Amino acid sequence: MATAMAMRRSVTALSQSALAPSSWPGYRRIFRAVCSSAWQDGESEAAVRDIVCFGAGSLDEVGSSLDRLNLAFSPALVRRVVDSCSERSDSGRRLLRFLSWCRSKNPGGLGDREHDRVIAVLAQMGDLTAMRIAVGDGEKDGRRMTPETFTAVVEALVKAGREDEAVRLFRGLERQKLLPQQSVGAGGEGIWSSSLAMVQALCMKGYAREAQGVVWHHKSELSTEPMVSIVQRSLLHGWCIHGNAKEARRVLDDIKSSGCPLGLPSLNDFLNCVCHRNLKFNTSALVPEAMDILTEMRSCGVTPAASSFNILLSCLGRARRVKEAYRILYLMREGKEACSPDWVSYYLVVKVLFLTGRIIRGKRLIDDMLENGVPPTAKFFHGLTGILCGTEEVDHALDMLKIMKSCQLVDTHTYDLLIEKLCRNGSFEIGKELWDDATKSGIVLGCSEDLLDPLKTEVFRPVRPAESRTSENHRSLVRNKKNVSFILLTFSLSILQFHFECTLNFMDTSQEQQDFGVLLKQGAEGRVFVSTFVRQKCVIKERFSKKYRHPLLDSKLTLKRLNAEARCITKARRLGVPTPVLYAVDPLPHTLTFEYVDGLCVKDILLGFGSDGINEERLNDIATQIGNAVGKLHDGGLVHGDLTTSNMMIKNNTNQLVLIDFGLSFTSAIPEDKAVDLYVLERALISMHSSCGDVMGKILSAYRKASRQWCSTTNKLAQVRQRGRKRTMIG
Repeated sequence: MATAMAMRRSVTALSQSALAPSSWPGYRRIFRAVCSSAWQDGESEAAVRDIVCFGAGSLDEVGSSLDRLNLAFSPALVRRVVDSCSERSDSGRRLLRFLSWCRSKNPGGLGDREHDRVIAVLAQMGDLTAMRIAVGDGEKDGRRMTPETFTAVVEALVKAGREDEAVRLFRGLERQKLLPQQSVGAGGEGIWSSSLAMVQALCMKGYAREAQGVVWHHKSELSTEPMVSIVQRSLLHGWCIHGNAKEARRVLDDIKSSGCPLGLPSLNDFLNCVCHRNLKFNTSALVPEAMDILTEMRSCGVTPAASSFNILLSCLGRARRVKEAYRILYLMREGKEACSPDWVSYYLVVKVLFLTGRIIRGKRLIDDMLENGVPPTAKFFHGLTGILCGTEEVDHALDMLKIMKSCQLVDTHTYDLLIEKLCRNGSFEIGKELWDDATKSGIVLGCSEDLLDPLKTEVFRPVRPAESRTSENHRSLVRNKKNVSFILLTFSLSILQFHFECTLNFMDTSQEQQDFGVLLKQGAEGRVFVSTFVRQKCVIKERFSKKYRHPLLDSKLTLKRLNAEARCITKARRLGVPTPVLYAVDPLPHTLTFEYVDGLCVKDILLGFGSDGINEERLNDIATQIGNAVGKLHDGGLVHGDLTTSNMMIKNNTNQLVLIDFGLSFTSAIPEDKAVDLYVLERALISMHSSCGDVMGKILSAYRKASRQWCSTTNKLAQVRQRGRKRTMIG
């Protein structure tokens, strides 16, 4: 009788509890088991799993509900319940309460294996608070985690951005001597396994500085193979993820000096780091420095793969450097880089072509890819279709769908994208055709059929001004536009005629000398005068008119080259290259006003070598200054175009080198253009200053120290020396 009353009270309590709604999956099972006063096979485990994993109500009711079952738990039962909870991401706190209930019932009955499994499941769920509590309970009990559980805990903390907490946990376990250990058969001690896992977890998310601290504190355990090579590769990956190219280069040099093998992933990490740094700070150095790293790969015995070039192509595409990206792909296609392009390589180049409006050229490149037998994927066409839809080139996006179908590829997302874009633009008929085509092909679309209904889909159209809606207002608007266009055309012709008359007037030498000052020198493109500007001595460079050209064309070309020279000399000065200060730009007489440099040109100084006090020491100083200036110029993506000793001056008071005459300068990051620049200087030195010895060798020595891209430039210089400065010779 007493037993029946107790069972009735348990049933009543369960029925009144918030944990026992009729919709709860385990309610009937527990109710039936309690009423029958005997647990059937498997019902006890199912009842506990229902309470812990699927139950409702507060956390305090979990323990009381488990107490009412009057069950004796076993390690096998705990493992099965934990495995069931691992399939749900919202039962972390209830699992923690179940762990506390087990410890309160029998502190010694819960084994280390079961406790580790709970911690690993909590780390997998991402419930860091519950995980920390479970780890703290394990430390109090003196439990030692397995290497797998420790790795899962550390990776969960680092992934959540709590790297400091992960390091503190590692220090605390080390201080209490609770770090996980590996068996002797695994080939190492616990401190090695734990520290290596810590380093790898930190470096995986770019926390290389913290990982380096762990390595320094455990260098005695990590100083033998194969731990050394693993740690160094992990640190290289960490610094590359962090974006610190300088530290990554240091680690890479340490790996090479220690003789550890370098694989393609490590070198690709470094290439990715350098390319993204240049993408942010110096886009003109993208190709030269990447080519240097690819050359370094080959020297290490690692052949660059398509993934290596795809890193460079991706950065070139983000910088919108179409010409360089297309050239890299051309070299890969021709086999000059010992690596064939894959579909990702073509995708990156076609993507930047589409983004810059070169759609026809991009479609031709897709045809070349298919002819060369490179198999595309559905993702290839989906990405290009999205770009074309985003740039309102829907017709070309439909062409991408046709090409995809010809390749026997099916992609639901591409159909969804095109149907929604067409309907939003008002092309419901074409959208309906695509819908029917997808339905016939058995494709399950993700978009709603309501898009095909014009009454339910809002069409996005450009908003027109209210006054332009009527025909009369439209004709008036067109008439006003024609009048304004005629006035602007008349004004432009007047300005051009005035420019032409000014140019003709400036052709008179006597008038020029009266306007600009004393004629100093005259070349093929302009004349140089000595004058004053705001009571300061200055130099005025005038680009005069050419009689053999049409006046309008001559004025346009002269003005364009005048502005280009002003921009180049200003950019060179920002790069740290000593140049004359640009005072003023006058577009009407086509003049540039510069600072007057009091000194001699390098040509006159070198011609006096051996006499007039010109000794070897001063010659070395001049060569060093030339190499430094040209190195800074080329690193900034600027090519002088006329590097001769006549366009270099030495100030009398400071003996500082000054570069002048940027009339032929242009911007370029191609190593061949820079090599031609150096070749012009070399030919000038050989023809005019052969008596001075190997001046070019001294200049190149300083150039290598000043330029970060000297390797690719000097390699191209050797090729330019063999064929001359012109790439092609016709005749």
